[in-house]
Amino acid sequence: MLCDIAPMLRRAFVPCTGAVVLACSLAAFAQGSPDAVDLLTRDPAQVAAARSNVYRSNPQLVRSISLGGGFGSEISYAIANKMYSRTDAAAIADARAKLVIEPQGARTWLLRFPIVNVVVFETDAGLVLIDSGYAPAGPALADALARLSSRPVHTIVFTHFHADHAFGAWALMKGPHVPQVVAEERFVEQMEDDFRTYGLIARNNQQSIDDVPRSWAQAVRPTQTFHGKLTLTIGGEDFVLTHARGETEDQLWVWAPARRIVVAADYFQPQMPNAGNGKRRQRYPLEWARALRDMAALAPARVLPMHGGALSDEGQIQDRLGAQAAVLESIAGQVIDGLNTGARRDLIVERVALPPALARREDERPLYNSARDIGNMVVKQYSGWWDDLPSHWAPAPLAQAAREFAALAGGAPRLIERALQLAPQSPALASQLADWAWLAAPGDAAVIRGAMEVYRRRVADPLPTQEALVYAEHMTRLQFELDRLGAGR
Repeated sequence: MLCDIAPMLRRAFVPCTGAVVLACSLAAFAQGSPDAVDLLTRDPAQVAAARSNVYRSNPQLVRSISLGGGFGSEISYAIANKMYSRTDAAAIADARAKLVIEPQGARTWLLRFPIVNVVVFETDAGLVLIDSGYAPAGPALADALARLSSRPVHTIVFTHFHADHAFGAWALMKGPHVPQVVAEERFVEQMEDDFRTYGLIARNNQQSIDDVPRSWAQAVRPTQTFHGKLTLTIGGEDFVLTHARGETEDQLWVWAPARRIVVAADYFQPQMPNAGNGKRRQRYPLEWARALRDMAALAPARVLPMHGGALSDEGQIQDRLGAQAAVLESIAGQVIDGLNTGARRDLIVERVALPPALARREDERPLYNSARDIGNMVVKQYSGWWDDLPSHWAPAPLAQAAREFAALAGGAPRLIERALQLAPQSPALASQLADWAWLAAPGDAAVIRGAMEVYRRRVADPLPTQEALVYAEHMTRLQFELDRLGAGR
């Protein structure tokens, strides 16, 4: 739960790479037209006012977002909207103040920053880091390492390219001992895809477009890459890096056999895994599950994940890694079976359900995303963009279709009236009707107010964080338009 709601009311939550971040500049639709998305040029004060109104009026929305958004760790409002910034004073200060250092056996530490972790191994040749956190963590990371050991940083291993894992290393790349940086070979192309689509990254992660990197000048490039598996021998000790596509194309996990420690990266998460993110590139649930089973087969004494707390009981490790693998296997298996029978894709996903024994588990709760979200990601992996509906292959423009549907209903006001009637019993259907009405009459204050009320009712019950974030973004957009029309109250 949030201990202080005031900072949240000044910003809105949005999904980020394996975390929740706070929006600096939420999307607002330009000049009342839902066809023209303008994420970054609206008046920030007006957007902030609209956002605060939405969150102040919808306390359950805040609870839904906060419950899964920290991924088992504390949320920092100062950090979350500045994941890529090396200079934001508030974010840097919060990283220093909220860092918790946990010893995890001899010469091993789990550095728990808000949202994400960093693992530190001390060897006779120097420190080995697994990940480096987000950019504002850099100074706090450098200070913490100096306190933990007099040895220099020898090697940094990036488990994957996401903002909360690979951007704190900048603060360690100075001085007489510049560490080597190791990543899977696809790290480079994945990062460059982000450079190429910096505006999309800013929009999807709700980061300032000025912070999102556009070249390697703003990111740390690996000095060594590998394919498949790599054993690094550092200070006489082996660290085995294994690639398996999971949350990203380039993700890897680490086995330290002498310490019997697995660094699980983002493969293990303290809730239903974020394997179905609708705003990210492809994720790979079956390979993700196989990686979890490979970790368990090593019989580790300790598992250090990059989100949430360490696992140090061997029975618990086997149980929890196995359960998370089984969740992913079950969902993927149901979807693939459905695809093979020729079932329509939406029906396949609608029918996805976990076996009761898995659905009852506290550690597999759908706090951030749902089984259906993961099912949609599996569909996306194995099929094209078409959803099996013939009219959707080359559909009419959405606004044109919406106007026709509204006309059949007797006008957009009648459509929104029906949406409001349906909202208590069928919030999903009501939301669809509200969207049609809004698309048909984007400048009608009464329609916008009705759409806002439909979504207020939809967020009044607990939701997975990612779903709640999508509705929060839309509600802020609606509120912004009401304020612009002088009808916000």
